[in-house]
Amino acid sequence: MSGKLLENRIKQLLSENLKYQKSDLDLMTRIWYDDLKIIRYGRIDEGFTAINMLNLLRDGRLTSWDSATRCRRKIQRKFPQLRDESTYKGRKDKEATMRLRNQFY
Repeated sequence: MSGKLLENRIKQLLSENLKYQKSDLDLMTRIWYDDLKIIRYGRIDEGFTAINMLNLLRDGRLTSWDSATRCRRKIQRKFPQLRDESTYKGRKDKEATMRLRNQFY
């Protein structure tokens, strides 16, 4: 997926629902759900398994977690109204603590 298309998709989701501003997991769940609807032509039936989804992820057919969260950060930096301030402050505090300890994941 092109960068501009992903950026537009994420910006729309962030503006539609506060839960996508608060949680990368919620955001990625929605993005992957939308990816699957496109890949499966709108049909996600009982025959589709977790293994099928993991194979799509492995093969690069689903949106990359890193790309999407990087894009979310870029959008929220540019449009602060699209971020939840308490979540943003929590992330910044955690980052500051990790820098002090010189520890990163």
